[in-house]
Amino acid sequence: MDQFKDFPENSRVWLYQTNRALSATEVNYVDEKLKAFTKEWAAHGKQLWATAAIVNPYFVAVVVDESITPPSGCSIDASVKFLKELGAELEVDFFTRMQITVEEEGKIRQIPFQELSTQNNAKELLIYDALVDNLKQLRGQWPLPVKESSLKQLVEN
Repeated sequence: MDQFKDFPENSRVWLYQTNRALSATEVNYVDEKLKAFTKEWAAHGKQLWATAAIVNPYFVAVVVDESITPPSGCSIDASVKFLKELGAELEVDFFTRMQITVEEEGKIRQIPFQELSTQNNAKELLIYDALVDNLKQLRGQWPLPVKESSLKQLVEN
């Protein structure tokens, strides 16, 4: 996660999962838009120490060092509005919750949430959990084996 090297491990993270893989062209475009947004992103008129990047073809990560300037409800709403507008422009949903992004044998793909338990070797799949809270988790526990995740009960027999 080199794109976040200037941020401490306790930095707040928001992950936004797409409903489909972004193309290389879309990744470049979204990265440019994210950089422009975070450069101007503020809370109550104070610049946020923030960055955002595509971390794989299915996820955008927004990172804020809350120790410098904590984000406000309005600033968080602004980031959601920005991603909704960007999604409408690209015909992609950045707020997908009914899909799970998994990795198997080095390949990242999405499956419907309800199909997780029917996957061959489901316990061995790596899962990209959208509920990561901070940069330490993103760096060290993402992806995480399903059997070690909060979804382990779905694959246990």
